[in-house]
Amino acid sequence: MNIQLTVAYVAFGGNTGQGAYFYSYSPDIIQVTEKDTKMNFVLSDATDERFIINQLVSTDANQQFEPALLEQGKRSIRVMNKNTHSQLTMVSVLVQDTTTGAYISCDPQVLNVPDE
Repeated sequence: MNIQLTVAYVAFGGNTGQGAYFYSYSPDIIQVTEKDTKMNFVLSDATDERFIINQLVSTDANQQFEPALLEQGKRSIRVMNKNTHSQLTMVSVLVQDTTTGAYISCDPQVLNVPDE
């Protein structure tokens, strides 16, 4: 499952980083229905090269996620989602602006809805 993440510096009016940054996901709600789904969060082509992915953190209380792996020069991060329990998992892909040094929390909604 590929999830595109677009990040931009906007100075004000954004949705993260005290309004200085804007981010969006496609799809905006990530619904996982199959077991053992590889979720690949990728910075979109529209995202400036100054942005890199630092890490992925989550509130995964049911051990659904395996450790995340950074790939492609820190432009993507992959995580295996076991998807054995129905749950809403709070996730944050932590992106760094290498120009300013700022860290930006980009948090999609991840819904585990296993086929039974």
